[in-house]
Amino acid sequence: MANVTEQVKDTTGWRAVNLDVLRRIEKLPSLSSVVAEFLELSRREFFTAKDFEVVISKDQALVARLLKLANSGLYGKARNIHSIPEAVVLVGLENMKKIVFAVSTEGLTRKRLRHYDYDPARGYWMHATAVGLAARAIIEVLPEKPLHGEEAFVAGLLHDVGKLIVDDYLDPEPGKRRVGLDEEAEAVGLNHAELAQYILEQWRLPETIVAAIHHHHAPLDQPDASGGARVIQLAQVLVDTWKVGHGEPIDLSHDFDPDMHQLLIDRVGLPLSKLPQVVWDIRQNLTGIEKLYADDA
Repeated sequence: MANVTEQVKDTTGWRAVNLDVLRRIEKLPSLSSVVAEFLELSRREFFTAKDFEVVISKDQALVARLLKLANSGLYGKARNIHSIPEAVVLVGLENMKKIVFAVSTEGLTRKRLRHYDYDPARGYWMHATAVGLAARAIIEVLPEKPLHGEEAFVAGLLHDVGKLIVDDYLDPEPGKRRVGLDEEAEAVGLNHAELAQYILEQWRLPETIVAAIHHHHAPLDQPDASGGARVIQLAQVLVDTWKVGHGEPIDLSHDFDPDMHQLLIDRVGLPLSKLPQVVWDIRQNLTGIEKLYADDA
């Protein structure tokens, strides 16, 4: 590998990254334009199933996935569903949004990472989706919201996107383990959170999402870490309680211990009185997620 580097700017200064890494980023499957349209929908005070139909109809993969799910045994239908509006009403907006983001990021999340401690089949994707769902559940109960609900979901979904690049440059001997930020920086010049910032800026995602992902490993006393970053940190802690993405089936029976993460909860601004609701909502969202996003769905 040629030892050629280029300076990549981030909020902490200038860092050097191998040019081969930048070329690899250019080949990374980008997000579907549908994601940007869904983020725009999420900013509206009101939206309907008809709004979803307008967006969904632009992507035949989404249409196929939606109709297949609507006609599956999960919904006990009395007749075949052939139209997008019928399918959206039957499946529900929440499940519809999960499908949109799953299909739109499929090119990213199907990669199997050799070095990180995810379940080899679809662990990275399961973890990313769970963190997105947890982040949105947290945002919905915060008195002051640093992100919109769907922005929080996308930030959670993409928080580890830098690992998709870093994994190719780590020690050639594969093995599932926890890879440190310093080890990542030594391998490619940036850790996975810094690399994600660069990737998402190329994709022109909102700055609120980019900042949340860039600082999601920042120490709690770091002054420039955004409120969104703290939400992603807490979402990861909650999801790791059930080890989502590190093996199946998912066991949601373990209790979350708030005392171990009191400072983070305080920094997020989450009232303790709301925490049981957040945990319950996350469990509900994760129940049956394996079936909803089965490999042959």
